[in-house]
Amino acid sequence: MNRIFYVLVLLCSALFIGTGVASADTLEFTLTGPVAAVFDMPVNSSGVLTLPFTFVTGEGFVVTPTNLMVSGAPSGDFLVFYNPAVGGGFGIFASGTDMVSYASGPQIYGGTEGSPTFASGAFTLDNGAVVPAVSGVYNLTIKDLSVVATPEPSVTILLVIGLLAVGLTVLRFKPSFGVNAS
Repeated sequence: MNRIFYVLVLLCSALFIGTGVASADTLEFTLTGPVAAVFDMPVNSSGVLTLPFTFVTGEGFVVTPTNLMVSGAPSGDFLVFYNPAVGGGFGIFASGTDMVSYASGPQIYGGTEGSPTFASGAFTLDNGAVVPAVSGVYNLTIKDLSVVATPEPSVTILLVIGLLAVGLTVLRFKPSFGVNAS
């Protein structure tokens, strides 16, 4: 019985060392102005973008977000997030043509283009007369839609093994209740 107990303690220790917290977040982007758009982008717990994206040398990066809705209709367009050297801001593109055009303004993402990070907040973007039909002032709101962390399998296994260890210990040291008549 002692060997089983020590094996369980070692196994629990090994699983405890290998545990981690699984966390995933989704950021919701809402653009209001002459053209409205809403889209989601998944990020890890540090706010780093987890969608595949393409780095554009000297400009920023290109990404296709999930659930992109432009003016209330689903869209498969792509976004370009510009870096400070180009003036910040971003653009929504449809088949190579500007849709919302270049909206200059504050830097929307931080970090490097290799691992861009986003934070919640509100931004005011000014879209010049590149495409007059959509020029004007835009407001972009980034909202964190946190997803509750799901326990990793090793955490669940650790819990089950711990309960088994407690159960075996209770069975080993059964208390005797009652009075012995001698």
